[in-house]
Amino acid sequence: MEDKIKLDVLQTLGKNVKQFRLAKGLSQENLACELQKSVNFISLLENGKTGLSVQTIIDICKVLYVDANSLFTGIIDPIEAKLDTYITNSLSLFDDKDKAIVADLITYILNSKK
Repeated sequence: MEDKIKLDVLQTLGKNVKQFRLAKGLSQENLACELQKSVNFISLLENGKTGLSVQTIIDICKVLYVDANSLFTGIIDPIEAKLDTYITNSLSLFDDKDKAIVADLITYILNSKK
C-alpha cells in the first residue's frame, strides 16, 4: 500500500511539473538546461518514475515561477485551498497580454454587478 501511495505522489508531482513547464512554454530540454539536470531526469520526473530533492523542488519553483504549494496540488491540499489561491497562482503564469485580458474581464464582471 505504501508503494502505491508513493507512486501516486510521484505521478501527481510529475504531472504538476509538466503542467507548469508547458504553461511556461518550456521544452523538457529547456527545463533540464535551466535546472542543470538531464533531459532523461525531467522525463522520469514528469512520468512519476523518480523522486527529487528539496533543492530540486526549490530550483523548479524558481525556474517555473510557482510556489511549492502549486507543485504539490493534489498531494497536499491545504485546508484553505480555495478558488482565490488557484486564481492568484495562475496569474503568475500569465504574460502581460494575458493579465490585461483578465483585468478587462474583472472590470466587466464588476461593472455588470452594479
